[in-house]
Amino acid sequence: MNKQAIRKAFFVCASIGLAYAALAFNVQDMFSMKRTYETSVKKAPKSLNVAVPGARKEPPRQVPVITGSDPSFEPSLLIAVPIVAYAIREGMVEKDGMVLVKRTGNASSVYLKKPLDILKDRDREGLRTLARIIGRKNMETFLIREGVKLPDRSLTFDPLAGTGYSVDGKTLTALYNKYVDAGFDILMPFASGGLEVSRKAGGFAVGKAQEEKRAQAGRDSAAWTMPDLGGLSMKAALDRISTKGQAIRIYGSGVVTDQYPRPRERVEKDTRCILYGRTYQK
Repeated sequence: MNKQAIRKAFFVCASIGLAYAALAFNVQDMFSMKRTYETSVKKAPKSLNVAVPGARKEPPRQVPVITGSDPSFEPSLLIAVPIVAYAIREGMVEKDGMVLVKRTGNASSVYLKKPLDILKDRDREGLRTLARIIGRKNMETFLIREGVKLPDRSLTFDPLAGTGYSVDGKTLTALYNKYVDAGFDILMPFASGGLEVSRKAGGFAVGKAQEEKRAQAGRDSAAWTMPDLGGLSMKAALDRISTKGQAIRIYGSGVVTDQYPRPRERVEKDTRCILYGRTYQK
């Protein structure tokens, strides 16, 4: 046999051997899997946002502020009074009946309470029980019929607790005038969320809660104007402002060369006053 024939026979045998080796070690499948992985995984376009189920971000709730001629605000528990009054009128709830309330997370702990006492105490457990008795569908139907615009059901809102939606002042007072009778006077004025509903001549009115008004008046009365203490001795300066009950800090000694707050500046009750003496080196 010549050299050319031997070389040809060698290459044929080598090819057959490689083919058997490929079958034995599944080389073809390995290459196929790699190609499938690389081509099947696609990156999401950068311009798209991927929504994760259960991670819906809701819009911030509106702060209850009375402004303008037709204010709109989150009603909080103010809406619960006309809803319960409507439910009593329709026979869904008994006004003087006792409601069996179960504490959340403790099924063995229960107590009895009348609907108006639940409202008076702002009893959250009792309100949840009333909501179950009245029924969410009944509450939503009632509010929509009375002109309250509720959000889409995909958003979280509580009809009885008055959270997650808005009501304008005219609609709220109209609900009180229509459904809340003299039997609810023990609740008045009814305050929640910084606002309150109170009886006025021949009807109801919504305004800022009296507690907040008194607190604001107290803050205003406690404020005072900082005098000019420059050039006074430290003792004389302290005598001028120590009667205000302020926290005072002193740096240095001798006559006052600088001060905080500045002269004639309005000072709130809890503001710290600082006096700088002549010997103080800034």
